[in-house]
Amino acid sequence: MGLQFFANDRYEILILLKENQVKIKDEQYVPLSQQEIADMAHFSKLKTNKILNELIDMEYVKPYQNKRGKYAITEKSYKLIELFKNTDI
Repeated sequence: MGLQFFANDRYEILILLKENQVKIKDEQYVPLSQQEIADMAHFSKLKTNKILNELIDMEYVKPYQNKRGKYAITEKSYKLIELFKNTDI
């Protein structure tokens, strides 16, 4: 899959998640609800839910401790974000 797949709203959600993580002990997670994520991204909740589910299915985001509405971005996301920083699309 090419980087173009992420050169859109998916990447925007990934960045939003990364920038809104909190660190508790040695773990980081995003304490925002889907509605809060949608509001911050200026997307509908339905669109946000679809994007989050795609990112989870592709292992860029995972549920934090299997809790509903809590997310953690994966190492795969960090690598993608770093790749985007070094690439012109």
